[in-house]
Amino acid sequence: MASVVGSKFLRFLLVLYFAEAGALLALSPWSRFWLRRVVARSPEALQGLLLSPYFRSLIVGIGFLHLWVAVTELEAWRKSVFGGRAAPAPPAGP
Repeated sequence: MASVVGSKFLRFLLVLYFAEAGALLALSPWSRFWLRRVVARSPEALQGLLLSPYFRSLIVGIGFLHLWVAVTELEAWRKSVFGGRAAPAPPAGP
């Protein structure tokens, strides 16, 4: 029983990791963060590559793959927690 609970908890942590990493990778290449932290601190030989829209789009694509994995794992986690049935609906209002 403890390993099942631990497994579900680890899967939830995996979902959180992939969601956070995906959001960071999908948004950061087009932000000031990218220019200040990544491009400005890189060797000059790499700055052209890091500023390339093709390379930035590659990083965004990797971010979207992370988000896709997060959604897939979230669905698998939901099925393992609720046993394949839908999540309970909230009670109807008055």
